Formats: sequence, structure tokens, C-alpha cells
Amino acid sequence: MIPTIVETEITLISENSRIEGRVLVERTVRIHGTVIGELDAAQGSQVILAETGVIEGNVRADQLWIDGFVRGDISATTRVVISSTGRLIGNVVTPSLQVDFGAFFEGQCKAIKEAPLPSPA
Repeated sequence: MIPTIVETEITLISENSRIEGRVLVERTVRIHGTVIGELDAAQGSQVILAETGVIEGNVRADQLWIDGFVRGDISATTRVVISSTGRLIGNVVTPSLQVDFGAFFEGQCKAIKEAPLPSPA
């Protein structure tokens, strides 16, 4: 079953943009640029990392789609999808991990019933 992405409120980090520090997201974020630092997304959030997107830091989200590159640990309460163009170097804690043919994943995965999102401090 292919998941449906509903985009009603979108934050866009465009290609050739670079954000450093801690990023807090409430709903959907599309990343085409670079984020260096932690990315914390609220419950019900969707983080969509485009092919040109890079995250260098830990990610906490509800749902995460990786078409680009992530170097950091991931905690997702619902799912993580690494597409055929996606690359992940880091550990994953989530109840559902999908790694498509051609994707690169170096790290460990801990599949648990529900991965809690720590509250942003």
C-alpha cells in the first residue's frame, strides 16, 4: 500500500538553502536544501527529504521519507521510508521501516511498537 501524503500546511527549505541549529516543525516540511543540526517535528508531522536534501543531525518525526542524504539518528513514531535514491548513515527507532531497492542504509534499526517522540527541550 502506497502511503498518501496530505499537504495542507507546508514548510519548504529550498535547494541552495542552508539552515544550522535546531529546527522545530509542526506539520509537513519539504527539505530540498541542507539542515545541519537537530530536526524535531511534532506528532502528526511529515518530513520529506528530497533528492537534493541533506540532514546532518538527529531527526525526530512522526513520518519521514528519505530521497536525499541523512547522517544522524532517527526516531519516528509511525514510519521511515528510504527510497531508491535515499542514503542514511545512522540508527533508526520506528515501528515501520521501508528500505527500497537501491537505497543505502548503514546503521542499526530497532523496530518497536511505538517510538515515542521526546518532547522538545
